[in-house]
Amino acid sequence: MNDFNPVTLFFILFESMGVWLWALVALALVLLVAIALGVIRLRKVGRSAKRPLMAALVIGVAATAIFTALVPFWTQTSPDSFVAPVDYFFAGFLALVPGGIAGAIVFFLTASRCAARGAESLNSA
Repeated sequence: MNDFNPVTLFFILFESMGVWLWALVALALVLLVAIALGVIRLRKVGRSAKRPLMAALVIGVAATAIFTALVPFWTQTSPDSFVAPVDYFFAGFLALVPGGIAGAIVFFLTASRCAARGAESLNSA
C-alpha cells in the first residue's frame, strides 16, 4: 500500500477510462465554472442562493435515484447481480455522477433566472 498515491490513482483511472477521463474532467471544470458564475450573478443583485440550491438538490437527488435504478443496464450487468447492500451502495455512488451533473446544470439555470429577476426588480425600483 505504500505505492498507492494520487499518481497511481490517476493511472488506474486513465487505463480504465481512457479518453473519457479527460472528457469528464473537462465537464467537471465547465460545471464548476457555471456554478461559480451562478453564485457571482446572484451576489451582484443581492439575491440568496437558497432557491437555486434547493432546486438543484431536488433534481440531483431525483436524477441519482433514477440512475441508481439504471446502473445494471448502464454497467451491462444483470439486475439479479445486486444481492448485498454494498451493491446498492456502489450503484448509488456511480449514479452520483449523472445526478451531480443534473444538479449543477439546474443550479446554474435557476441561479441565472433568479439573478435576472433580481436585476429586473432593481431596475424597476
